[in-house]
Amino acid sequence: MYSKVSSVVLRGIDAEEISVETDVAFGFPTFSIVGLPDTAIRESKERVRTAIVNSGFSFPAMRVTVNLSPAGVRKEGTHFDLPIALCILKSSGISAAAGIEEFVFIGELALDGRINRINGVLPMISGMLECGMKKFVIPEGNRSEGAMVENAEIYCAATLNDAVRFAMSGVGLERVEFCAADFEDTDDVPDFADVSGQEQAKRALQIAASAMHNVLMTGSPGSGKSMLAKRMPGIMPPLLYEEALEVTKIYSASGLLGEGRPMITKRPFRSPDHTVTPTALIGGGLRARAGEVSLAHTGVLFLDEIAEFSKQSREALRIPLENEKVTISRISGSITLPCSFLAVAAMNPCPCGYLGDTDRECTCTAAEIHKYNRRLSGPFLDRIDMCVTLTSPGYDEIREHKSGISTAEMKAAVMTAREMQTHRYRNSSIKYNSQMSTEQIKEYCRLDEAGDRLLRRAYKELKLSVRSYDRILKVARTIADMDGRNEIATGDVAEAVQYRCGRDIFG
Repeated sequence: MYSKVSSVVLRGIDAEEISVETDVAFGFPTFSIVGLPDTAIRESKERVRTAIVNSGFSFPAMRVTVNLSPAGVRKEGTHFDLPIALCILKSSGISAAAGIEEFVFIGELALDGRINRINGVLPMISGMLECGMKKFVIPEGNRSEGAMVENAEIYCAATLNDAVRFAMSGVGLERVEFCAADFEDTDDVPDFADVSGQEQAKRALQIAASAMHNVLMTGSPGSGKSMLAKRMPGIMPPLLYEEALEVTKIYSASGLLGEGRPMITKRPFRSPDHTVTPTALIGGGLRARAGEVSLAHTGVLFLDEIAEFSKQSREALRIPLENEKVTISRISGSITLPCSFLAVAAMNPCPCGYLGDTDRECTCTAAEIHKYNRRLSGPFLDRIDMCVTLTSPGYDEIREHKSGISTAEMKAAVMTAREMQTHRYRNSSIKYNSQMSTEQIKEYCRLDEAGDRLLRRAYKELKLSVRSYDRILKVARTIADMDGRNEIATGDVAEAVQYRCGRDIFG
């Protein structure tokens, strides 16, 4: 007897509908699963068989064939256990309720018939909603995750018996009610006022947060680079629901959501160690999982000691920094993940770390300093919008600890800039000044005669690339936005050029 139920497979954070087809026929007792299943699905034969028996049902002593359609798409994951078990029971003569074919079933079975929590429920449901499927049965352990999705009819099952009873009668499971996420504030993020001095660096980070401009801080050990970077989430605007849903999909598919953390409600802050591999940074592996750049989506990726990262890792960042998405290709297929993040990099000015320090003497030779700074390639630096140099605060500055600009004050200017960008790009596909195309730069970054003359001189004397020229205009546009001005002043251009001049030490 033939039967069919619907399930889903993930490609990164994109979902595709899968039909689980089963035929139970007379013949020598066998149990086979076809349709390009991975090892986890092939092993499901034993889980499904044992769960069916331990749930009080009889496993058919017949020829059982399960096909995962379309057969040409590679299938991964243990969440096919539940639809396979239901399909076998349905083919064995258990009647199904009317309309049950409209449901998508997702769940991993334990040997005693319990339905275990799985990864990736949120992107699965969201993807199927886009395909027109609106009814779902998911594990009880994923209830809080399912409650984050609006306009879906979702039911949770704790055991195979619960799911079978629902499939037979259409009742017995409680519908999950939509629960809008409470977006948290950033009160737990340390305040910028706690950092002694470094007002210029704070200004640069404020500009960076206003339009997602990538920034590089250079300074001796203890000058406050890490302290400043860790305070960045405090001045960034709260996540929008659409942004939170997108980043939560990535965390869900990566297995980084717990039962008590159904949705990401704060902008991510990721700080990979300099020993991170290119695969862990960009994403990949045998099953093509998200890397740090995607986990930092909509948030901050802090690259401390960037010069100590391997050359392969640094250069691998170039495409994500430019395209805001990463494509991971494997034999099993390709997946594309979003990675629109604010890159904040930090490094020492030389191998010993004390070049330019007023209190400690640098012990490096000129050749060592040149070699160290040349670790960052020109193409990588071209993707950095601003470079700023930090100096270690003096004793009196630390002792007096005069409160500088606070997080609240910095955030106010950031929000002003974001509001102007939201209005400016309301009919566009972009959100920030840093994302402007060449045509948009021409439209929104017009300069007066004095500003044009200044930028012309900087272009020639600094030997800028076209990409660097564009980034100066984008930063100048953001500086004007922070003051609530539509016109870019000459001073805005001068400040943007100043941040570009900071890369001269790498030349």
